[in-house]
Amino acid sequence: MACMEVQKKQIILYLKLDPKTDKGPTGISRNVAKIGHYGTGDLEVTLQNEKDLKAVKPFLELAYQRVGA
Repeated sequence: MACMEVQKKQIILYLKLDPKTDKGPTGISRNVAKIGHYGTGDLEVTLQNEKDLKAVKPFLELAYQRVGA
């Protein structure tokens, strides 16, 4: 599962993954478990280009696979 926040120059994804075990793509993700945020998950990923999208794809698939698991 994921939430998406569309901004002018970037897209922010909140993935329903545990940031302690699923670190996310280096340099574009962070643990927001203890920070107030509006998204569904605790792993925040900031996308600014196609390279970032390719980096987050495996984590999006993982979050999707874990829905209902």
